[in-house]
Amino acid sequence: MEKMKEFRGIKEHLGVFREAVNDADRIGFAGVPGVCTPFAKLFAYASRDKNNIFIPNTDFERARTLELTDYGVELGEMESEKVDVLVLLGGLSMPGIGSDIEDVKRLADEALVEGGMLMGICYMDMFARAGWYDLLDFDCVINADIEGFVLRR
Repeated sequence: MEKMKEFRGIKEHLGVFREAVNDADRIGFAGVPGVCTPFAKLFAYASRDKNNIFIPNTDFERARTLELTDYGVELGEMESEKVDVLVLLGGLSMPGIGSDIEDVKRLADEALVEGGMLMGICYMDMFARAGWYDLLDFDCVINADIEGFVLRR
């Protein structure tokens, strides 16, 4: 994979995602419930003019809509229609909480329309660490590093 763009901060992070999915109508976010759900909601907010769903782990049949409400983006009704873009969230590749790579491949076959985009969104280069660049045919990966500090009185 070749680095195409660099970004800084949340606004640009959401912007590069929005740009990457611009032509899509339906986006599916697959991730570990609890860990990945807030990230799916955040990126669904950035693509709120699209039809977005959250797929728990790799269980396409249990997918639920991501709906914009007065409280932000929330999980809605069950819906498992094929998507133009399948976004694999980094938690899927994390040891101990993630999913088996064969289940992830099966999900891509099951959930993506023909010619659809397989995208990854991760932090701290989780897909590279898990060896997934060699195991999946990603069309696009958006990776960010998180740095921080704690202040106390």
